[in-house]
Amino acid sequence: MRVKAWWAVVGVGLVGCGGVEPEAEAEMAPRDATVQAQACAPGVAVKVKDVIAPGTPLPPPWRPSPYGLSELQGTLYFATEVVGGQASLWKSDGTTAGTVVVTEFPAHPAQGTTGDRELGGFTAVGSQLFFSINDTVLGRELWVTDGTEAGTRPVVDLTPGAEGTQFSSFAQLGGALSFFRRVPLAPSGTRLESWRSDGTAAGTVRVVDFGTQATLQASTVIAGGVQLFFLQDAVNGTRLWRTDGTAAGTSVIKALDAGEPLVSDVRGTTGGIVFALRDAGNTEIWKSDGTAAGTVRLETFGHVSSLLGVLGSHVYVSYGTTDDRLRLARVSLSGGGKATVTTLPNPFAGQPGAQPYLQIATAAGSKLYLSVAIGSPGPAPRRVDLWVTDGTAAGTLQLNQGLSTSDENWSTLFNTGSGTLLFTSAGPNDGQEPWVTDGTVANTGRVADIGPDGGSSPQSFRRVGDRIFFVANGGPPGNALWSMPAHVTCPALAPEAR
Repeated sequence: MRVKAWWAVVGVGLVGCGGVEPEAEAEMAPRDATVQAQACAPGVAVKVKDVIAPGTPLPPPWRPSPYGLSELQGTLYFATEVVGGQASLWKSDGTTAGTVVVTEFPAHPAQGTTGDRELGGFTAVGSQLFFSINDTVLGRELWVTDGTEAGTRPVVDLTPGAEGTQFSSFAQLGGALSFFRRVPLAPSGTRLESWRSDGTAAGTVRVVDFGTQATLQASTVIAGGVQLFFLQDAVNGTRLWRTDGTAAGTSVIKALDAGEPLVSDVRGTTGGIVFALRDAGNTEIWKSDGTAAGTVRLETFGHVSSLLGVLGSHVYVSYGTTDDRLRLARVSLSGGGKATVTTLPNPFAGQPGAQPYLQIATAAGSKLYLSVAIGSPGPAPRRVDLWVTDGTAAGTLQLNQGLSTSDENWSTLFNTGSGTLLFTSAGPNDGQEPWVTDGTVANTGRVADIGPDGGSSPQSFRRVGDRIFFVANGGPPGNALWSMPAHVTCPALAPEAR
């Protein structure tokens, strides 16, 4: 099938100096890599099902449906909610007929007209899918399903009555659900606890009481069969902890800082994590393998820096320069070795508010992908570009200039697990649609034109088996469940097809 070449995308290779940061690198020599980007053949992305029936109330604007795409034993699960509080738990085998409601949660008059079910937190453990939902009788509590209506039930009412429980950080750990709970105290204050559940009331137990001073910071990560997490308090400062889901297996790994700096950019790596501590304009880059000896500070940057991820033996970071550009640098995982990779150009440098900043960084295959926004005097950026790097200046390329410039919703970057990246972007004549790239300009293209009247705003990508499911708006009645192959590519066009 002949595929239309439809948007020229300019890729720029940046040649920098490998000098130690913060010394200035050599002048950059842009390498012209202009090609014609392409759109995939029609039919690559297919609608699975409209899950909000015509004539029913619409989803609330702050919670578009469907949402919460998750997997349990090779089956997709997700939720819908409409104004008024009616919510539904669904499952799908990827076919229209096989996309069905598991359980309906009817609206309750006491919830008013806005709806506040907040069905979510889906976490698969063995043959069970845990989640939480707000209920007028039980409040927000822990539920579980085996994929049947009869097997969908509340686990336990941890906070008796309608007040509900404050959950966070659901994770599968040691064959059970691990989570944290914040318990309000009278007349004021709260207590932080860790819990585990096997899906029964008797098997839902408190593991550790961390007391009234501790605050859970940043993301928790499962690495090497344990859960790594950060606690802060005024007495002990910032400490890294580990747990295997038992009281005996929960302990402090290391004190990181006597104060309470911002813990950010926590990323799992092979056998551990990397993370950043930000305080007073400085950023420390750390790594941990879950042991005290293996938890070390790699380097300190005298800037507010963002951790991008790990490639090979190096951690990569970015930070803004005084001349309105974004610099990429790297640090050896063995410690030190801080060096500049390259500095991204900014055609708006010097204009009001035109400082570049990182929105999202995601690894896919052997490359890092960056969503880089260029600021403006207002809340919304003036442009957002997709960049890729293999850790070298020559391998740092601009792939796309059409990412979302909304100040509320950033474009999605999704690792397909097949060596490619899915992202959302707009062309000159359409709105936000799904795109795919292998990290080359030639093979960066639009997967589908789902919403020809202004874009489909795809979101919530989730891989299940050899399919990637997502949510997109292809027209009335609104958002629907869609899917595409996990190995989707848009191969470069032959010269005669351009």
